[in-house]
Amino acid sequence: MKTLVIGANGNLGREIVRQLAQKQAVVAGVRNESKFIEETNVENVIFDYDKPETFDKALENVTSVFLQAPSLDADSFKRLSPFINTLKDKGIKRVVFNSALGVDHNEEAPLRKIERKLMSDDFYYTFTRPNFFIENFTSGFAAAPLQQGHVIVANAGEGKLSFISIKDIAAVVVESFMNDSHIKKAYNLTGKEALSHFEIAKLFTQATGTEINYISLSDEDMKQGAMDSGVPESSADYLVMLYSLAKAGLLEATTNDVVEVTGNEPKTFADVI
Repeated sequence: MKTLVIGANGNLGREIVRQLAQKQAVVAGVRNESKFIEETNVENVIFDYDKPETFDKALENVTSVFLQAPSLDADSFKRLSPFINTLKDKGIKRVVFNSALGVDHNEEAPLRKIERKLMSDDFYYTFTRPNFFIENFTSGFAAAPLQQGHVIVANAGEGKLSFISIKDIAAVVVESFMNDSHIKKAYNLTGKEALSHFEIAKLFTQATGTEINYISLSDEDMKQGAMDSGVPESSADYLVMLYSLAKAGLLEATTNDVVEVTGNEPKTFADVI
């Protein structure tokens, strides 16, 4: 058994490679050689959704695929569809797709359209639908303002989110590949606590000994700030929309899916930071 992990050098992808390589052979799909991963049981390969010429090499002797879209990509359905068609043509049916919490409530969401395609094309799919990552604040898009300016910025108001660690998401992904009972299942993945950004700022203040403040932005200021930092406008709009859901209280609920799949409680913010 050999699994292609797409986006292998990202926050989540790298953790999945690390955990999955302890169980089986892994092909790490990255966009350039400078991002190759040096791990036992890991083969590196160049992969790019926008370069179909990379598909065949990446899929050599592969029996399953971890599929994820580029972060905040409003065109992800259009972008991923040619690769999904290639999987179908090659008879590679086992796919774990990392989607997002709540997409099953919006049939027009790009990630939901990908889910629907995998379902209609009769793949042996598992969908992981995580909430926002805890690690966004330690090594993701929220890390720079926190580390450099000692601030957390978002248009989430006082809304709470049930943040989840990438380690727990990866554990669910690995278990899904190891056990066929997870085929054609969808898991809504959250931590066991819901926190506002004000509460997160307090946790970081306690952990670092440095005063960390949360600045609640308007949607317009959030979009402009994201674009000023190099985020494309369509992605900035996507980010603003997601935080708006949090502000409305729609990302606060917690689930037991991590425990049910892995047998372990999900990590808390305090565990990670």
